[in-house]
Amino acid sequence: MRLAGIDPAPEMLAIAKQKLTRGADLRVGWADALPWPDASFDVVVSCNVFHYVTHPVPALAEMARVLTPGGMMVITDWCDDYLACRLCSLYLRWTGAAFYKIYSARECDELLKGVGFRTLIERYKISWLWGLMTVSARRGALAP
Repeated sequence: MRLAGIDPAPEMLAIAKQKLTRGADLRVGWADALPWPDASFDVVVSCNVFHYVTHPVPALAEMARVLTPGGMMVITDWCDDYLACRLCSLYLRWTGAAFYKIYSARECDELLKGVGFRTLIERYKISWLWGLMTVSARRGALAP
């Protein structure tokens, strides 16, 4: 198994390097220009990052490019379907330099369908105000 990761902040990669096993391929970069060849990974995971991605369609296309045929993309992030997430989104748009957008489950599904994925989206409440979603996506039909 090969573990790789990307972040635009070298400081975050230094922290990750301290916590991971030797041999993890950690690189400075952006989600819309992944520095790996086509079909490099069986699984691509984005966890609590997607709301920072300013160019979601190119980023999703890049994630698809580095997936092997039949590979899976998994995205977990805040979900705009919950009130607190919507309020947080408004606040962070005004104050957060790195923040871009929190997506609803429908918006995320549409973005992924736009680059050829079928999705399974699970939303889950943290409290009555706050929630997350996890999107599992594959090209074509989504296997169970």
